[in-house]
Amino acid sequence: MAWIRTRDGAHLHYFDVGKGQPVVLLHGFAMPSQLWLPFLSGLTGRYRFILPSLRGFGASHAISLSQPSVLDQHADDLDDLLAHLKLGPILLGGLSMGACTALQYHRRHGFGQVRAYLHMDQAPCVTNQGDWQYGLLGNDQATRLPQWQTLMTELEPYRGLAFNRVPKPLQQHLWKTLSAFLQYAFHAGVMRQFSRVAHYGNLTGFLAPTVNWTIYLDVLQSYLRDNYDWRPSLPNINIPMRVLVGMASTMYPATGQLMIRRWVPHAEIVPIAGCGHAIPFEAPRRFRAELVDFLRTAA
Repeated sequence: MAWIRTRDGAHLHYFDVGKGQPVVLLHGFAMPSQLWLPFLSGLTGRYRFILPSLRGFGASHAISLSQPSVLDQHADDLDDLLAHLKLGPILLGGLSMGACTALQYHRRHGFGQVRAYLHMDQAPCVTNQGDWQYGLLGNDQATRLPQWQTLMTELEPYRGLAFNRVPKPLQQHLWKTLSAFLQYAFHAGVMRQFSRVAHYGNLTGFLAPTVNWTIYLDVLQSYLRDNYDWRPSLPNINIPMRVLVGMASTMYPATGQLMIRRWVPHAEIVPIAGCGHAIPFEAPRRFRAELVDFLRTAA
């Protein structure tokens, strides 16, 4: 594992594995970047994989935000990473929050350094509105988002305190909320059961460590407040783009993801039947095959 110093002086961690064509993979919410590693077996002789731990997560969990918009922060951190490593043209992939980061990076900095982009189960607009009803959690958004706002309001007075000093009922409320959120990531029964127990014992500490526990408030608040609608900027993507869609995704309804071709007509849409949001973990063999084909075709 290595690290770079970002423009605001933070130490951002990343894995650097293999040699050859540079490939940057961006992980999802509560996903340590090393969870990409099992999919890279046999590929590191031809590709150099850069796996950043996005600020607030994984090895970068303790790093606080210095911008109000979490995705502006992640996009600028990615820009700093690429500038530091001087990789030249890269292949870029992003899952969920990582895909949001990629689209925000494109909106803020462009894809001039990106040769091809692999987009994994992420709608082009996060919040539902008059002309869009396929955002985060789909039809459940109207119920869940106000619940998140209530929880954040209750927790805000404890910002700056260690998590063990937060009242126990609020600690439990946060874990239950995060656990309920993670359930939307999985379609398969076993995986959904796994997410239901995510707020118990050491499993919680792995998925959602608490040294910088307010990062979860900041992410949820940013998703509620900030303009994460990339439909206006999508037509500016003029590089090869492959879109993996979990057709049983409840995190982001497949209907909305399939519409990406409206804004990027050349995008290759790959529907994956019977698969939920967490494509690499629900359909690992299919994901591995798609990743290998994307790398081969793009390179």
